[in-house]
Amino acid sequence: MIKFFKIIRQKLLSENKFSKYLLYAIGEIVLVVIGILIALQIKNLNENRKLEKLEIILLKEIQDNLRADIQDIKFNIDFHETGIQSANIILSSFENELPYNDTLNKHYGKVPMIPRFQPTENAYNSLNKEGMRIIQNDSLRNAISHHYEITVSFLMDWNDAEWNTQMQDHRELYRKYFKSFNFWGDLVPVDYNSLMKNQEYKNYLNNRIGWLTPIIGMYKSEGIGGAEKLIDLIENELENREK
Repeated sequence: MIKFFKIIRQKLLSENKFSKYLLYAIGEIVLVVIGILIALQIKNLNENRKLEKLEIILLKEIQDNLRADIQDIKFNIDFHETGIQSANIILSSFENELPYNDTLNKHYGKVPMIPRFQPTENAYNSLNKEGMRIIQNDSLRNAISHHYEITVSFLMDWNDAEWNTQMQDHRELYRKYFKSFNFWGDLVPVDYNSLMKNQEYKNYLNNRIGWLTPIIGMYKSEGIGGAEKLIDLIENELENREK
């Protein structure tokens, strides 16, 4: 093609047809510009296809991460509900002044258990690395950001506060009233009769119930509910892409 244009250009110059040569030169420039624009458009289309493909991959990975988070949260809820149940059993035995029974030892050990919520954020971190603008749907992009930056962040802060509180209780309370401390095992009181009348420990049990109850509520509504809602939003987006 270049050789063809060269021949025409040389012919026009040799015939001293300057006006025709000028028109030809303009036409050649226009063709070159059009060619460049077409090449750029094709390149942009290919880039957009790559970004859209990456977007879909990341959205599916976020769904998988959210499902893993739901299972993690359910695991934590089970522990917290067990802790509340054990606290109530201990308080009931104290209120009824029941004699010491080593079956209570497992309940002493279950009250302070504090499983930590560990969100799976691999896909979200990858999304941030690529740039949030890769998510074309503005509403979905905002929903993803809100879930991880607000909801998950809040749950993590609450979980950290719970951990720190329990560490303080371990140092100041459990070391005084129990012979040994094991997060995952039975606890044996130093003196059951004294423990039964100890207002500090009773307050701790009631506070533990009061602390865990709203955590369970937040885990269910914000943690699980928020994750399930986001999974559905992503699923709707993926389905719309396939239409």
